[in-house]
Amino acid sequence: MRVQIGGLALLILLLILTACGKESANWSDESGQIQTVADFRLVQAEGGVRQWMLTSDSAVYREVDSLLFMTEVDIVFYENDIPESFVRSDTGTSDLMDGETILWGNVHAENINGRTLDTDLLNWSDSLETFETDCLVTFIIPENTGTITTIHGRGVILDTGLSAVGDVIVRDSFTSVTTGELLFDE
Repeated sequence: MRVQIGGLALLILLLILTACGKESANWSDESGQIQTVADFRLVQAEGGVRQWMLTSDSAVYREVDSLLFMTEVDIVFYENDIPESFVRSDTGTSDLMDGETILWGNVHAENINGRTLDTDLLNWSDSLETFETDCLVTFIIPENTGTITTIHGRGVILDTGLSAVGDVIVRDSFTSVTTGELLFDE
């Protein structure tokens, strides 16, 4: 059962208002209430089982539109409460009402099987459980046979475990290079 994002936004606001960081809250009336938090952490769980955890060195929460601005962002995605993949970026925003997060600046994603994705901008949809970008990407896929496939291109859609959603979709021209020993059945 998935928690409604409206309830999640209320939970997030409650978490922010209760000791989420080392510094006390700083409120401003510039464009509604704004709260700044150091060492921000947000965890989504269902039935005590973690689904993902988002952390950042600092975060600014804008109450008027439920928008979160973050620096030094790290996200861990869990499968059965065990870390499955990790994403980090220099900065990011998260719309707490619709579950859309945009990460930019040295975005690096990696899963427990060694797959990596490097790009400048990555969109994460919590409701769709996907990553998507129209920017240049380098996607490295190691295989258990010892081969490594490196894909360079523009635009890709992957699930949060860095597996294909259907096929790996690379929208514009791309190159794919496989290294290692390829086994062929004769």
